[in-house]
Amino acid sequence: MKTNFTLLAAICAASYSTSIVALEQNQSIETISIVGSRTPIAKSTLAGSVSFISAETIEASGAATVTDLLRSFASINISQSGPTGTLTEIRFRGSESNHILVLVDGVEINDIGQGGLVNFAHILVSDIERIELLRGPQSALWGSSAVSGVISITSKRPDVSGQHKLSANLGFGQQAIRQLGLYYKVRQDGLSLSANVNHLKTDGENISRQGNEEDGYRNTSFNTNITYQANKEHNLTFNMRLVDFFTEFDAIDFANTGLPVDADNYSNGEQLNALLRWDFTPAESIWSQSLSYQLNRFASDSFSNDVFSGGTVGKTQRVNWINYINLGANDFMNVGLDSVKEDFEQRGPNVFGNPNQTQDNQTISVLSDGQYEVAKKLYASYSIRSDQSDEFDAANSFRLGLSYNLSKQLKAFVSRGKAVKNPTFTERFGFFPGTFTGNSKLVPESSYANEIGLIYNLSDRFNAELTHFDTKLENEINGFVFDPATNAFTAQNIDDTSTRKGVELSIYGDWRNINWSASFAYLDAQAPTEVELRRARHSASTTINYALNKSSNIYFQADYAGSKQDRFFPPFPNPSQIVGLDPYWLISANYQYQYNERMEFGLRVDNLLNEGFEDVFGFVGQSRKVVVNMRYQLN
Repeated sequence: MKTNFTLLAAICAASYSTSIVALEQNQSIETISIVGSRTPIAKSTLAGSVSFISAETIEASGAATVTDLLRSFASINISQSGPTGTLTEIRFRGSESNHILVLVDGVEINDIGQGGLVNFAHILVSDIERIELLRGPQSALWGSSAVSGVISITSKRPDVSGQHKLSANLGFGQQAIRQLGLYYKVRQDGLSLSANVNHLKTDGENISRQGNEEDGYRNTSFNTNITYQANKEHNLTFNMRLVDFFTEFDAIDFANTGLPVDADNYSNGEQLNALLRWDFTPAESIWSQSLSYQLNRFASDSFSNDVFSGGTVGKTQRVNWINYINLGANDFMNVGLDSVKEDFEQRGPNVFGNPNQTQDNQTISVLSDGQYEVAKKLYASYSIRSDQSDEFDAANSFRLGLSYNLSKQLKAFVSRGKAVKNPTFTERFGFFPGTFTGNSKLVPESSYANEIGLIYNLSDRFNAELTHFDTKLENEINGFVFDPATNAFTAQNIDDTSTRKGVELSIYGDWRNINWSASFAYLDAQAPTEVELRRARHSASTTINYALNKSSNIYFQADYAGSKQDRFFPPFPNPSQIVGLDPYWLISANYQYQYNERMEFGLRVDNLLNEGFEDVFGFVGQSRKVVVNMRYQLN
C-alpha cells in the first residue's frame, strides 16, 4: 500500500523512536552509550550480550582490514572469496550475510544494490576507534536488516580539549602492498574535528585452483567527523565517509570445470555515507531530542575484457527523530519516528533479456524502547516497532528482556524478540541473464529468537559470558530454486520453519602485562529443504596482547573455523552439488616497537603458518603475508 498524508500524520502524532546499545571501549567503564541518542545505560542492567574490540587492541593488532578483527567474535562465520579486496561476507549465529546490520558512526552501510549485505573487504582499520557487536534480533531498533545483531564501528575522535594531532602511517609488504594514511584531529572552543585519508594498494595473488594470474585491489577512503557544541543545550554533528575501490576477480569456467578460472575481470565502485544530526538537551528537563538525516549510497560497475558487464546503484535515505525521557536512576523511555527511502538501480547489456531497471520502496515506522527497574536489581526492557511500507503488508517487531544482578559480579538475563527481514531488491527484481531471475511475489522473513545468558565481571582481571540462543526463521528465502520456465535460478519462500540455535562462551581479562581473550561457539543451523551453507558448527578464537616493556608489544590471534558446506555448480546439464570445506586455523601476529615519542614501527604477519584453506569452494584463501608499518606523529 502507498504511504499517504493521513498515515504520516498519525505516525507523527504517535512519535515513537528508538536507539541501539553500543559498548564503551574501556572494559572498566560501567556505562555504555546509545548510538544516535546518547542515552546512558549501566552494563549491569542490559538484558543482552555485547562484545567489543577496544582501541588498544585494534592498534596492537596491526590489522589492515576489519575482517581480521571480527574473527575474534564468537559465532562469526566469514566467507571471503580469496585474499585482500575480494568479496567478504559475515554470517552471524547461522543467519544470512544480509541479516546483520552494520553501522559506521551511526550510519547504516548495508548495500541494498547487492542484496543488503556488507562487503567487509572495503572497511579499513586505519581510523577505527572501537568495534561493537550487539547480539540478538534488533529489528525493533534498526529495521529489517538487524535480524541476528548489529555491528557498530566508531571512528577516532579527539578526546582532549585544545589538542591538535597530525600523524602519518606508511606500510609495505608482500604482494606489493603499499599503504599510506594521514590522520588529523583537533578539539577547541566547542568544535571537535577529525579527518582521515587512507590508501591501500596490492597486486594480490592467485585465488583460483586453475592458472596463476594475480588479482589486485585498490582502496582509497576518506572519513571526517565534526561536532559543534553551540551551548549546553544545542549540539550539531556531521560525519562523512567516502570509499573508492578497484577489485580484480576471476571468472567461472561453466563449460569445463565449474570452478574459478583466470580472466580479465574487474569492478570499481564508490560508497558515500553521511550523517547530519541536531541534539537538543534543555537544561533541567527530563526530556531531550535528536533529529538526524542519514545517507548511504553504493555504486558498483563490473567489466570483462574492458567491456561493461553490469552494475548496481543502491541508495538509502533515513530521517530519524528521537525523543528521550529520563524517568530517574536507570529508567528511561525513547519515543520517535523513523522514515526510510530506498532506491535501487540495475544496469547491464541487453542480452537474452533486459536487466536495466529502477525500483524503490519507502517505509515509515513508529518505534519505542525503554528500561525500568521493576524490583531491586531486576530490570525490564523493551523495544517495539511498527512498519508501514509501500511494497509489503504492515509488519511489527519487538524485543523484551529481563536482567537480574545476582551479585556485584554476576548477572543473568533473558530475552525474546521478533525480527523482520524484507526481501531484497535483488531477490525480487534481480536479473542476471541465464543464471538468476527475481521473484516479485516474495514475502518478508520473520525471525523469533530466545536468549538466556550469564555474565561474570571481576573488574578487569577476569570476565566471562555464557549465552544460549534459539531462533526460528519463518518464510526463509531460498535463492537457489531452479525455474524450468526460465531455465535459471530464482528465489522462493520456504514453507517450513528453519532453526538456528547454539551456545557462545567468551572470556577475557588481564594478567600482569598480558591482556587476553578467548571465545568458542557451537551452532546448529537447520533448514527443512536446503543445507545451510558456509556455517561452521564449531568456531573459536583467542588473542594475546603482551607488553614486553615500555617500548615493545607483541600481539597474537588464533582463529579456528570448523568444517562447513558449500554449493558447487558443475557444468550443464549436471545438477548442483553440496561439497565440504575443511576446517582450518588462522594465526596472525604483530610486533610493535616505540622508537621515540613520535615514531613507531610494526611488523604484521597474516596466516603465520601459511595454512591452505577455502572459505568459498574453489576460491583459495589468503596465504602468508608480511607487512612492515611505520607511524610518525608530526605534532
